[in-house]
Amino acid sequence: MKPPKYHIYLEYDKDEAKSALRFNLSEEELVRTFVLPYDAGKPFWFCGKLLLPSKVDKVVVFWSHEEGGELVLPNREMVAGHPNKKFVVEKILAGRVRGVQVCTERFLSQIGKEQDS
Repeated sequence: MKPPKYHIYLEYDKDEAKSALRFNLSEEELVRTFVLPYDAGKPFWFCGKLLLPSKVDKVVVFWSHEEGGELVLPNREMVAGHPNKKFVVEKILAGRVRGVQVCTERFLSQIGKEQDS
């Protein structure tokens, strides 16, 4: 079986236009490029932008054995190309995207608790 691919959804600075999805990270890359700097309160690169953890509004980490470009929404639209990232993440959180497992709390326990409340 292929190793899981990790994907991150991020809402930033209360600006929906700044929300983004990043696909196909290894666990090592996820931890090194996002989790460690985020937890340390240090700026981190995300989709070509240098971001501050203090301005992050929401994070959802999920994994799949398929690459992001192969994930399909219930209406048969592709996850990766969908123009409404918030809609995509709502479907993922609702368990409506086959083969996807949400694992935010595994990597960011504080975030998982804040967003569940």
